[in-house]
Amino acid sequence: MMNKKAQYDIIGFIVVVAGLLILAPIVLKIVNTSLSGFSSAVNATSSEASQRVDYIHGKFTGLWDYVIAIAYLVNILMLFVFAVMVDAHPIFSFFYLVSAVFTLAFAPYVVAPIETIFGMEIFQEEVSQLTITNFLLSKFGLILLGIIAISGIIMYGKWKRGGIYR
Repeated sequence: MMNKKAQYDIIGFIVVVAGLLILAPIVLKIVNTSLSGFSSAVNATSSEASQRVDYIHGKFTGLWDYVIAIAYLVNILMLFVFAVMVDAHPIFSFFYLVSAVFTLAFAPYVVAPIETIFGMEIFQEEVSQLTITNFLLSKFGLILLGIIAISGIIMYGKWKRGGIYR
């Protein structure tokens, strides 16, 4: 029986990235609501304590944006590593091309729920704090096309060279 652990790890990682994208505005809404009220209440007692709460609040909201971007980047790097490690075959190139076309065709439907959450009026402040994530979502199709092209070139080069197992 073939070991499929790496396949489950990749699928799990993709689910984690999508989950982060969906949960980011919701978690930031909770944090913004809680810490803004807390900062105002503490400001009546100590302005220094309020400034420290605001500092932690700013760091946390910036952290979410970087966590999502880094998870996305790690996912892309894993794809490129696996593209180099795969033993390319002409039939695999055909299946890769077909799956790339389907991926590009269905990409808007994958991003639609995330864009719906990001477009809600209630999350406008939180979405404005996720600048890197907004960029990734707005350019998702173009980024996906670039990733497909680069990984396709890598695998085509391996196929023309004769694969890694000579």
